[in-house]
Amino acid sequence: MNKHEVTAEEIPVAAGGNTVRNQGMQKTSMLGTLLSAAIAATGLTIPVVGNAQASETVLEEVMVTSRKRPENLQDISDSVTVFNAQQIQDARITTIKDFSALTPNLTVASNFRSGLNFVTIRGLITPQVGEAPLAFVVDGVTVPSIEFINQGLQQIERIEVLRGPQGALYGKNAIGGAVNIVTRQPSDVFEGSVQTSYGQGGDERISAAISGPLSDRVRYRLSGNYRSFDGLIENDFLNEEVDYVDGEYGVQGLISIDVSDRTNLELQGRYSDVTQGSNYMAFITKDQLEDFSIKNDGNALGRDESTLWNLTTKLEHETEYGDLTVIAGYNDADVLFFSDGDFTHLPESEENFYFPITQNNPIREDSTNLEVRFASDAHDTLEWLVGGFYERRDRRVEFDQIWDMTPEERVTYADLNGIDPSLVFVGERTVQDSESFALFGNLGYALSDTLTLTSALRYDEERREAYDKRAPQESAADDTYSELQPKLSLAWDAYDNVLLSATYSRGFRSGGFNEYAPTVQRDYAEEISDTFELGAKTSWLGGRLLLNSALFYIEQENAQFTRLNPSTFTLENLNVPEVQIRGFEAEMTARASDNLSLSLGVGVIDNEITKNAGFDAYTGLDLAGTVGDSMPYVSDYNLNGSIDYTRPLSGLFTMTSRLAFNTLGPRSFDLFEEVSGRSDTHTFVNGSIGLETEDWGVSFYGNNLFDEASPETVFLFNPLIRLRNQPRQFGIQGTVNF
Repeated sequence: MNKHEVTAEEIPVAAGGNTVRNQGMQKTSMLGTLLSAAIAATGLTIPVVGNAQASETVLEEVMVTSRKRPENLQDISDSVTVFNAQQIQDARITTIKDFSALTPNLTVASNFRSGLNFVTIRGLITPQVGEAPLAFVVDGVTVPSIEFINQGLQQIERIEVLRGPQGALYGKNAIGGAVNIVTRQPSDVFEGSVQTSYGQGGDERISAAISGPLSDRVRYRLSGNYRSFDGLIENDFLNEEVDYVDGEYGVQGLISIDVSDRTNLELQGRYSDVTQGSNYMAFITKDQLEDFSIKNDGNALGRDESTLWNLTTKLEHETEYGDLTVIAGYNDADVLFFSDGDFTHLPESEENFYFPITQNNPIREDSTNLEVRFASDAHDTLEWLVGGFYERRDRRVEFDQIWDMTPEERVTYADLNGIDPSLVFVGERTVQDSESFALFGNLGYALSDTLTLTSALRYDEERREAYDKRAPQESAADDTYSELQPKLSLAWDAYDNVLLSATYSRGFRSGGFNEYAPTVQRDYAEEISDTFELGAKTSWLGGRLLLNSALFYIEQENAQFTRLNPSTFTLENLNVPEVQIRGFEAEMTARASDNLSLSLGVGVIDNEITKNAGFDAYTGLDLAGTVGDSMPYVSDYNLNGSIDYTRPLSGLFTMTSRLAFNTLGPRSFDLFEEVSGRSDTHTFVNGSIGLETEDWGVSFYGNNLFDEASPETVFLFNPLIRLRNQPRQFGIQGTVNF
């Protein structure tokens, strides 16, 4: 097997979102004494030990590959939150939203369509119809668009969340960070597992996996999952749940072949298919933003069908000069979105724009990509990596509005069959193709035993072409977006347990084209961010407590955001010329005893629009009036924490328990806060308790234990429409290993 392969056995289980090296302080500092006293005040007995190896409660080392080579988490200057396989299982992480709730300065809000989750990282936002501000990488392959970010996470070995621009590593769109997903490798012996759960709302889930050898040189892993859900959010008019999942299926397969002692070939495929509810928005005013007695009452039952699949081939070859990696991938997304278009069951009236409608939005996207890189041996005095990347992406978008002749009756997608064409308002027929390439390299040099300089540089260029089939010549548009993205970091091992760093990095997000219409601005500009960061990574109490923190300042140019165009009732991407962001984040992980682990994270953001001009098409307000305000969907702060407690009982049984919380600070939902209002602070608590052995386990869980209701997404629309979060849910889960 390739020597850079990081296996589950090499990554010990840690207490929280991060882990530390297996080295303790040689002597106890005053701060260490105070920290020990603080933990002891909780009733726990934790003696201060000078030698880490004298205690079994030491947090152990973790290796990460987010910088495209195996590295010790505590030895790199980047701000990274890591979840290993055990933590993913304990926290029941299956989506990006699950682990965002445990990561400082990362939030994910549900959107009107499942494939458009609204990601915000360090104050950088996702335009509703644009690209997410982070790269999403699965086993070395960067997914082409936000559609693929929302695939369920199955058989995951490790999740690494890098914060700060990662353009030098991952290229365009990694303007705010990157998520690196590492799936479980095939095992050398036959093994398998089955997990099933049942929750409120008829939430039935089952997943299964098997793995093992096919020969001395060939291993495999195969897994599948299924979900069915009646829903928990009720439509007041239809008297039925609208957040349903009408069948979700997924299959993943991986074959690993040791071609020789120096060469490994991996073949991997994923397929997912889901039909679920969508766009269950409720009409509200600004003063009703936090009034959840007001429910959605549209007469059309929303439907979101999504079929995603991808194939990946990865070749790794060791040479005497370094390691060669070649990764090729193909991705395909087929989406169909149907919902109420006026978000109510009102008949034709002034209050309803005289326009009761439904909307239909098919989307098709496919892409191919190839990455080649060559890296020196790790842990040399001089470490280097060079490579290249190519991607081609084709996207087709259609959007129609259909006159609702029975606005006071239940309407479904099936009712569109055989509909009178005169009732259909044909919308965009966008064809958009893009082709991009990149050249990159990074260099790490140990200036001394305690000082390391790391530099990286990447050039990305993307050409986008678009036209509308309704008017091919008039709508034709093309442009090329390119940027040189440098990154420079200086790390200083100030003490055995203290790493200090200073980093500068640049990221960029490509511009693009809005739908073609006379009243819609045709294009929007590329976005650039420059980040300056000071970081500290420390361990205390003989290696039992980790405390990492970072201060950062970001300058954004042409920040992208989305507005509703009132003349076409469609979404339009625009730019804010200048935004400044100041922030702080910190993470603490502690192993209080052999049985008790604690984690705590905090993120604080000061987001300020410093330059804006023009007039808003929807409200008619002067955009210069937004100067001094925040970009939408940016919370002032977020807090998260967890307590994990295990207790051996008798014989082979172990009791497990977990309590976790996530607090999301206030945020607005529009450039004009006086139009959309500002949310309250909301805290969400999850918990579980269970019993397990080496071969099986059973647990009871509760999501959103206190049934906290909060606004997820808010749009300007007569006057506002709001999507709420998921209500409280209790359930039971069982696992069998064989």
